[in-house]
Amino acid sequence: MKKISTKSIVALICIFASSQFFYAQDYHLSQYDIAPIYMNPALAGMYLGEKGDFRIMSNYRSQWQQLQSKPYTTALIAFDKPIGRFGVGGYVIDNLAGLSNYNSFGCIVGGAYQITNDESKNHYLTTGVQVGFMNVNYNTNDLLFSSQYFSDRGLDGNAPNGENFAKLNLLKPDINAGIYYKYRNTNQKFNPFAGFSINHINMPDQSTLGIPYRLPMRFNLNAGSDIQVNPSLKLQPSCLYMYQGGAAELSLGVLAFYNLKNTNYELVSGLAYRLQDAIVLNIGIKEGGNTFRISYDIVTSPLQVYAGNRGAIEMGVIYTGTNKQYKEQVDKIDKFFN
Repeated sequence: MKKISTKSIVALICIFASSQFFYAQDYHLSQYDIAPIYMNPALAGMYLGEKGDFRIMSNYRSQWQQLQSKPYTTALIAFDKPIGRFGVGGYVIDNLAGLSNYNSFGCIVGGAYQITNDESKNHYLTTGVQVGFMNVNYNTNDLLFSSQYFSDRGLDGNAPNGENFAKLNLLKPDINAGIYYKYRNTNQKFNPFAGFSINHINMPDQSTLGIPYRLPMRFNLNAGSDIQVNPSLKLQPSCLYMYQGGAAELSLGVLAFYNLKNTNYELVSGLAYRLQDAIVLNIGIKEGGNTFRISYDIVTSPLQVYAGNRGAIEMGVIYTGTNKQYKEQVDKIDKFFN
């Protein structure tokens, strides 16, 4: 017999309720800038004046382990590459919802195009489209339903759930599109940027009960600016607003980049506030186009009654390489085997 405490029941209900009310925009990342092509298709292969021939990005997020033995996790890995005024890239993302083992997996590829040309000098305007698929699967044996609750013995996972699921595994196409603008002038103090994107334009059917339910489109608006305070310090205030199916999320934050004297390294620290959800602390290091960062979410939503202030820990990595570096590594491998 499967049993669960009243406190855990209430906590899990709060997770699902707050997920719908506060951040129902699919699965969110605190370090959304670490995965730019997940945030906006127009950024695939678009380095906006930065040097590099290819880029590898990765995020890993773990949360809510305090409420149960198995945390909710999100893992993403992405790759993109510029080709003239075009850019190509793609990502895979996997989300696993704790003890329920409700799994969502997506594989997306796309391309972007730089609308502005060399005559536009410091202005970058790009647009992009992504296509791919999403897969949702779960096992009802891992889930508990209201029909399995009894006043005399609580929840009984072995009792019939009374549900009739038409499918437990879905594979659906997915389409995203976006546009992005950035001003970049190393001689200017302010370099603003802004982007708008739409996810799930085709609104894929997510129903497992045989009754059509289309996933609502997600609208994303991101804006901010690079502010060069002095030769050693740069600030980057930014905001992200997302809206999907009547639910909205607003995140406001700032990152600080401090250049270590006589080196190519920058210390990165930051603070953000996700409205009615969490305070996000960031710390990391940056070297050229390479970044490593760790963030921690301090819960400010009603869930803190059950989980305390401990929310999520997230790691983000960006590696930017050149064709020369890639060729050197291939040559080393060839020499090793030959």
